[in-house]
Amino acid sequence: MIKTVLGNVHESEIKTALCHEHICCYSEYLNTMSNGKLFDKKELIKVSVSRLKYLKEKYNMNLFIDCTPVNIGRNIDLLKAVSEESGVHIVCSTGFYYTDECVLLNTPVKVLSKYYKNDAEGINAGVIKAAVEKEKLTFLNEKLLLAAANTQLQTGLPIVMHTNANNQNGIKGLEILLGANVPASAITVGHLSDTENIDYILKIAGYGCYIGLDRLYENTTDEYVSQKLKTINALIDNGFVDRILLSHDDMFYNGFDIEPKLNNTPRYNYVFDHILSKLPIDVSQKIISQNPVRMLKCQ
Repeated sequence: MIKTVLGNVHESEIKTALCHEHICCYSEYLNTMSNGKLFDKKELIKVSVSRLKYLKEKYNMNLFIDCTPVNIGRNIDLLKAVSEESGVHIVCSTGFYYTDECVLLNTPVKVLSKYYKNDAEGINAGVIKAAVEKEKLTFLNEKLLLAAANTQLQTGLPIVMHTNANNQNGIKGLEILLGANVPASAITVGHLSDTENIDYILKIAGYGCYIGLDRLYENTTDEYVSQKLKTINALIDNGFVDRILLSHDDMFYNGFDIEPKLNNTPRYNYVFDHILSKLPIDVSQKIISQNPVRMLKCQ
């Protein structure tokens, strides 16, 4: 069974999936300071439902994994509304982003793990979000990784880890998780499509984890598309076809922008139109249909 915001669904119901996206990311602090007027929630739901319905009709996309952690705007009521009205299953996450939360600095790993587990069970989370950004991990980064690891061992949920491919910190985060006895099959190292260093990607794949090529941009030049296909084919040639995950890391409302605004058409169609269409059908189906389900099941 796949855990979604509206309850569990059988894996046989999944047609195609986007495995690392967001409906919205924003600062709950700023939203509180604006008396909840940071964005128009009704309009956000309307736009999200319309676009997800389109993706479902055109690409059979009926599973949307929302990797928004607690501290950058995860909103379960909003996700439930979007899922219910669009007919697209939405998986949500527990866990924190890489930004240091000062009030957590003195909280022990065991206590953090308890919060993670209670949260995951309360919202029926399907993934645990973890994150590392800078080359040198902070004290709290490492603590949150260990909390994610403890939660994984208690719940069986997979960990999806935000990493910075340019400073190659994914291996550091990965080794902390593996050192805490998390199985490699329960870990996705994300945002590896941000680098053209195929040796680095293959090294991570060698650990047995999932490879998140999940930051595909709206770039249709032959050079860009060819490079992404080169990476995918290198993974396939080295026996990692069942570890490839494709997505965009896009969103309808991006609170990270200097002037945030609603985006009616995030690039969620890009992977279907410009990447999968250039792969053999059996390979594309494995990557976009089977692998996301296997990832959620930690297989």
